[in-house]
Amino acid sequence: MRYAVPCVMVVATLALAPAAAPVSLAAGSPQAQKKASPAKSAAPAENNTIPLKSIPAKNPIATSENSVKAGRAVYARICRDCHGLQAKGDGIKAPPGSKPANLIDAEWKYGGSDAEVFKTIKGGVKPFDVMEPWGKKISDTDIWNIINFLHDVAAKAARPAVKK
Repeated sequence: MRYAVPCVMVVATLALAPAAAPVSLAAGSPQAQKKASPAKSAAPAENNTIPLKSIPAKNPIATSENSVKAGRAVYARICRDCHGLQAKGDGIKAPPGSKPANLIDAEWKYGGSDAEVFKTIKGGVKPFDVMEPWGKKISDTDIWNIINFLHDVAAKAARPAVKK
């Protein structure tokens, strides 16, 4: 039986630094907005037919408190059930047998640039029971805001805990 996946299963992850060397960055700092390159690996698998060159290389929605808040709201509505509250891939309503992606670790299955993540959310991952395309259900602005939200979550996860 195939299950319709009610969440964004972005397989490309948005780590701000490789897992072996976490870096503490303020969410709005220029360094936090600069994405780490994925570990050396093969080119991202072709997950859908949207041409990457048709997508802006840089997120056209500036990272701001409002963008992160808007992205958090859309994420809560369509992504959280599968990817979990903190985007770690531990959502409690993922279809049986599925393994939703951790969106803030250092694994980069479908590429790690904003454009590649946008492509994955908008066009889905074949077969579409892995992750359905969301491009006809949410706006491009919603997708860019989700990406800003994920960068914010990743930056907070990378900060060492402060002892009080």
